[in-house]
Amino acid sequence: MKRLIDEKGRIAGKISVIDLSILLLIIMVAIGALIKFTMTPQTAVTIQAAPVQYTLEIRGVRHWAMHNIRVGDAVFDGGVYVGTVTDITHGPHEAFVQGDGEVWAAEVPNRYNVWIELEATATVNDGRIMVSRTVPTAVGNSPTEFTSRYAEFVAVVKEIHIGE
Repeated sequence: MKRLIDEKGRIAGKISVIDLSILLLIIMVAIGALIKFTMTPQTAVTIQAAPVQYTLEIRGVRHWAMHNIRVGDAVFDGGVYVGTVTDITHGPHEAFVQGDGEVWAAEVPNRYNVWIELEATATVNDGRIMVSRTVPTAVGNSPTEFTSRYAEFVAVVKEIHIGE
């Protein structure tokens, strides 16, 4: 019985294993290129920019920190512009307190909840909103760190209005 690979590393005495491996690799790359550049359907989706207004909520802010955010400030998320502050409102911060088997909401002294209205331009595609074409924005996203000229804060998106 004849061996499949001889002592010189050739298959059936005709082609080298290394040569065969290189030939198979070239064929796979050629097939991949053919599929990528000729067989994938072209998509013709036009995405238009739309103005958006959205509200950020910051919870448990001290009085002095609340006043470091001003109307007209540019706000950034990781260095990417996400909007300009158009309005700021605040209210008392409440926390849940537990005692004697009961839970109730109590106002926390010297702490405030702040709501910041931002205006920006975003792309909207299939319900997905991308501010500055790179930052996905959705109501209830996990808390995100934002920065403005004089402040850094962690906030959650509470409301979004498109095209108003």
